[in-house]
Amino acid sequence: MEQEVTSKLEGMFNTVKGIKNIRSTSRKGSGSISMDFKKHVEMDAIRFEVANLIRQSYSELPEGVSYPSLSKSSANENMAPIVSYSVNASESPYYIKKFTESHILPKLTTLNGVNKVDVYGAVPYEWVIEYDTKKLLQLHLSASDIQNAVETYLKARELGNVLIQSDNHSADQEIAVVLAYKPEGAIDWEHIPVKKLSNRIIYLNNIAKVNYREGKVSAYYRVNGLNTVNMVVYAEKGVNTIDLAKTVRATVDDLKKGLPAGYTLKMTQDTTEFITEELQKIQKRTLFSFLILLVLIVLINRSLKYLTVLFLSIITNLLIAVIFFYALDVQLQLYSFAGITISFGIIIDNSIIMIDHVRNKGDKKAFLAILAATLTTIGALMVIFLLEENQRLNLWDFALVIAINIGVSLFISLYYVPALLEKMHLEKKRILFSRKRKRRVVRFTKRYANAIGWMRKPKFKWVFVLLFILGFGLPIHLLPKELKGDGMWTTLYNKTLGAEWYNTELRPHLEKVLGGSLRLFTEEVFESSYYSEPERTTLRVTGSMPDGCTIEQLNDVVLKMENYIGQFGEVSLYETRVNSPKSSSITIYFKDAYEFGAFPYTLKGMLESKSISLGGLDWTVSGVGRGFSNALGTGYKSNRITLEGYNYDNLYGYAELLKQQLEANSNGRVKDVEITSGRWGSNSLNEYVLDFDRERLALANVSQNQLYGYLKNQVHSGNVASIVQDHEMQQVKLVSDNYQKFNVWDLKHTPIPINNKQYKLGQLATIKKRKSGNSIEKNNQQYQLTVAYDFLGTQPLAQKVRERNVEELEAKLPIGYRVLQQSYRGWNKKDSKQYYYLFVVIFIIFFICSILLESLRQPFAIISMIPLSFIGVFLTFYLFDFNFDQGGYASFILLCGISVNSALFIINDYNNLRKQYPNRNTQKLYFKAFNYKIIPVILTIVSTVVGLIPFVWHGQNEAFWFSFAVGAIGGLVFSLIGIYFYLPIRIVKKCTFA
Repeated sequence: MEQEVTSKLEGMFNTVKGIKNIRSTSRKGSGSISMDFKKHVEMDAIRFEVANLIRQSYSELPEGVSYPSLSKSSANENMAPIVSYSVNASESPYYIKKFTESHILPKLTTLNGVNKVDVYGAVPYEWVIEYDTKKLLQLHLSASDIQNAVETYLKARELGNVLIQSDNHSADQEIAVVLAYKPEGAIDWEHIPVKKLSNRIIYLNNIAKVNYREGKVSAYYRVNGLNTVNMVVYAEKGVNTIDLAKTVRATVDDLKKGLPAGYTLKMTQDTTEFITEELQKIQKRTLFSFLILLVLIVLINRSLKYLTVLFLSIITNLLIAVIFFYALDVQLQLYSFAGITISFGIIIDNSIIMIDHVRNKGDKKAFLAILAATLTTIGALMVIFLLEENQRLNLWDFALVIAINIGVSLFISLYYVPALLEKMHLEKKRILFSRKRKRRVVRFTKRYANAIGWMRKPKFKWVFVLLFILGFGLPIHLLPKELKGDGMWTTLYNKTLGAEWYNTELRPHLEKVLGGSLRLFTEEVFESSYYSEPERTTLRVTGSMPDGCTIEQLNDVVLKMENYIGQFGEVSLYETRVNSPKSSSITIYFKDAYEFGAFPYTLKGMLESKSISLGGLDWTVSGVGRGFSNALGTGYKSNRITLEGYNYDNLYGYAELLKQQLEANSNGRVKDVEITSGRWGSNSLNEYVLDFDRERLALANVSQNQLYGYLKNQVHSGNVASIVQDHEMQQVKLVSDNYQKFNVWDLKHTPIPINNKQYKLGQLATIKKRKSGNSIEKNNQQYQLTVAYDFLGTQPLAQKVRERNVEELEAKLPIGYRVLQQSYRGWNKKDSKQYYYLFVVIFIIFFICSILLESLRQPFAIISMIPLSFIGVFLTFYLFDFNFDQGGYASFILLCGISVNSALFIINDYNNLRKQYPNRNTQKLYFKAFNYKIIPVILTIVSTVVGLIPFVWHGQNEAFWFSFAVGAIGGLVFSLIGIYFYLPIRIVKKCTFA
C-alpha cells in the first residue's frame, strides 16, 4: 500500500503550489494523505488541481485499488457540534433516518456557515449473500467465483462509442455502447449464474442465501443514553457560531410545522450556550471594571466634571476603536472582549496623566511620556505575533484589541482630553494645603531624600543593587551539569561548573542562596503547572476492549456505565460515542449549580469504582483532579521518542537500537517498550501468523495457495459491489456462513481436503500470535516511527533519562535521520523560544525609550523595572500556590509594557524640569518631579489593578484569566518598590547626594 499507492500519490501532490505540510498514513488495505496549505491560497483551484492529479495517476495504480476520494477541511473545524437534535417517530430508526436525510438535511446543509450535518442512530440496509462453505467444498468452488459472478452481473462495461448516421447523411450522432448482463428492473438474485460445471450451471440460490437486512453497526452516538436518531450540525471555521446556532434553531422551528404526524424534533444539545454564558460573563466584568474605575475616580477627585471628561474620553476611544476593529477584521470573541476590559485601565491611565499635567502645568509636555508608555506596551504585545500558530490563535485578537485601544488613546489624550478640559472649564488644580499638611509633605520628602541619599552612598549602593538582583535570582539551577564536546570553553566549564565536587557539595547551597524568587518559581510553581483552556467543567470516561472483541460487546458495557451516570440529577447532559471495539467515550456535563462545586470530584471517584466493578475494559476517567486508568500495560505510553528518516527499514533498525539502549541504560525503570507509528493513538494489534514447514508441504504436494484458498472460503467477509435502488446507495456483501464462528481450535484441527486427501493445518505449519505491523506514517515525505514506553519514576527523572538517550542516539544517526522528543498540543510551557521573546520585548522597549528620551543611561534604569515586576509575579504564584498557565505567560508580556510606564512618567517630568531649570540641584528637581507624578502614578497602577479584579472573582476555575490577572496585579504592586527605591538610585547623579 505504501510503496505502490500512498507514496506515488504523495509525490505527485507535493508538486502543488502553496503546500505547507503533507502527511500520509498507510494501513493494511487503506491509506490517507493530508495536506496543509499556506494562507491566502485559492482552495477551490487547489482542489481542482489535486482532483486532476488523482484522475491522471489512477490508471497507474495497482489493480483493485479503489478510486481515491477527495475532501476539503479547515483547521480546528468539525471538532465539536454546535447543536444536536433527536428525531423521534413511531417507525423503525432506518426509516426515520431516511426521512431526516431526505427532508431535513437539505434545508440545513444549505445554510451559510454549516460545514456538515451527520445523522446517527440507524444502520442502512444492505444485501447480504451468505454462502454455504460445505456446498462450495463439494462443488470445488471458491468465494472468488461468487464474487466475480456477482460483479459481472451487476456491473456495466463501456465498449466504446459508435457513430450513427442519419438516412440523408445530414447529421451524425455519437452514442456509447455498454455491455450489461443485468436486465432493467428488479435484480433476480437467485438466478445469477456462478459457474458451469460439466453440463450443469450453478446458480446463486444453489450455494447461497440472499437477504436484505440491516447492516453491521459501525458506530454508536447517543445523548443522555437515548438510542434515538440523532442529527448533529457542525460549523465551518471562522463562522459566528452563536448566530449560526440561532439560524439553525429558527430553521428547525419552521421545519417542525411541516413534519408528518407522529414525527418530533427535540434539541438535545447546544454548545453555544457556554460561549454565550462566557460572553455575558465578560460583559459583566467589563461593566463592573468600568463602574469600579469610575467610582474610584469620584472618590479620589470628588469632581463631576473630572468624571465626565474621563467618561467621554473612554466612550469616544471605544467608538473610534470599533472603526479599526472593522477595518482590520478583528474577530470579537471571548479573548477580544477581555482585551477591551483590560485596556480600560491603560486608557484611563493616559487620560489621568494628561488631565493632571494640563491642570498642573498648563501644557501638553506629558505627551512624550504617554507616547513612550503606549509604544512600549504596544511593542510588548506585538511579540505575540512571533509565537507559534497554536499559541498565537487565542492571543492574536486579544493583543490586537489592546494595541488598537491604547493606540487610539494616544490621540484622545493629546487632542480630545485638552479640548474637553477647555470646553468644560475644568480649572487648574489648586489645592489649599494646611500648614500642618505642608509640613508633613516637606518632612516626608526630606526623609525620603535622605534615605535615597544614604542608599546611594558607594558602600551601600551596590549592596542594594545586589539585593534587587538576588531578589530576582541568578539562574544557577538552570545551568547544565556538564557540556558535551571537546572545545576549550567546554573543557573549562566541565572542570569548574561541571566538576563533581561543585555539583554535589557547593551547587545545592548556591542555588538556595543565589536562586532568589526565580528558583522558587521554576521549581515549586512552574514544574507542577498545567495547560488549560476556558471551557465547561466536564468528565470524560473512555473505554477500550482487547483485540478480537466487537463493537457490540463494547457498546453493551458502555450502556451499563450510561445507566449508572443517568441516576445523578446533578448531571445536565452526557454524550456517548462508540467508534470501534477499541474506542468509546462518554463526555459528562454538569448543571450550573454543581459545575464548580465538589460534585464533579465525587462523581469521578464513583465512576472509578464503577469502572473497576465492570471490568473487561481498559477504562480511563479524567477531567478534574488526577486522571484514573485501570489499564495494565496496554494503554498509551507516557514517554515517547519519535524518529524520522528517508528509509523505513533503516529507520526501524535505529528504533530497535533506541529500544535496546533504553532498556540497557535505565536500571530497569523502562518497561514495555513498543515501536509504533507516529500518532498518539497508534497501538500495535495482534495477529495470527502461519509459519509453513516447506519440507512437509513438499512431501504432501500441497501449496500455500491451496491452504489459503480453503481458509479464505471459511472466514471470508467483504463488500462485492454497490447498487442504486429506491433512490439510495445499497451495499452488496459476501459473507461465509462460518464467519466469526471459525476459531483458533478449528484453524489448527479442522481437516482440509486437498488432492483427495485430508490434512490438518497444525501438521503443515506453526501458528503463532504476535504483534501486527504498524501503520506507516510519513511527514513531508519522511518516515516516522515512535518508541513508546512506560517509566517507573518521577517525571523529572523520566525527562533526564529521555534526554540522555536522545543525545546518545543523535551521535549515531547519519545525515537524513533525526530524533525528536514528544511534542505538546496547545501551549507548551517548556518551549524555551517563547521566553527568549521576552528579551526581544525588553530590547524593543529599550530602543523606544532611547529614541524618545534621547539617552542611553535612563532607558537602562527604565527596563530594570521589568525584572523587578517579575519578582512580584514569581512570589504571587509561589506564596499563594496558583497554577501558572498560558495566562501567566501573557501577564509577563503585558508587564514588560506597563511596568515601565510609571518610571517613564517620572523621568519625563524630571527631564522637563532639568531643561526648565538647568542650574538647579538635580536632586531637588527629581523629588519635585516625583511629588508631581507619584499620585497620578499610584492612580494609574490602582486603576489597572482595579480593572483586573473582575477576572479574579471566580477563582482558579477561570483558566487563563485568573493567572493572567493575579500575575499582572502582583507585578504591578511590586513595581512600586522599584519606583520608590530602585529608580532614584539609578537615575539621580552621584554628585547631587554629597
